[in-house]
Amino acid sequence: MKTFPKKLWALIALSILIAPLVFLYSQIEARAQIDNAQKADVIIVLGSAVYPGGRASPSLAARTQHAIQLYRAGYAPTLILSGGANGNLPSEAEVMRRLATNAGIPADALLVEDQSHSTQENLVNSKRILDARGGRTALIVSDAFHLYRAETMARDLGMIAYGSPANSSPASAFAIPRAWYTAREALALVWYYATRPVISHQSPVNSNQ
Repeated sequence: MKTFPKKLWALIALSILIAPLVFLYSQIEARAQIDNAQKADVIIVLGSAVYPGGRASPSLAARTQHAIQLYRAGYAPTLILSGGANGNLPSEAEVMRRLATNAGIPADALLVEDQSHSTQENLVNSKRILDARGGRTALIVSDAFHLYRAETMARDLGMIAYGSPANSSPASAFAIPRAWYTAREALALVWYYATRPVISHQSPVNSNQ
């Protein structure tokens, strides 16, 4: 009886590992092409990096600007700005608040959630604010490649969620960084699916409104 060569077994094993990532990559990229902006109770803006000196990274600035446009177009009366401090001060949420305020968005339309340090925490804490206000629907703003995972997490938390991409972000607009971040999202999704039964029972992190 013939046995398969070790190299062939290795190739089969590698194919089994890679195939789900390729599938997820294609799903993430397909979702990234769609702007599903719809009227909602709130617009949740997911944070991104803050540069030294409290400067918004290009991604953070693009997300905030897109959320401002959606607010002005009447998609929702309130923005939840979600993101804690991840190295540089102030928090991502505070930098977004300053950008929105400077753009003329009224203070009572801005809710700051500055305790989150991951996408999961962004959405858990934002849902806590949404629930406290009696809302059910959320329009999520982030980079295009991030929306598939963000929407999946939001719906797992019980939100009625729609995603709208900040396409002016360099991370989404240029092919090489977009491919890199999309691949990273595929890996993050594998981890999320593997740990979802545990994550779904975690309590929300305290948040400031």
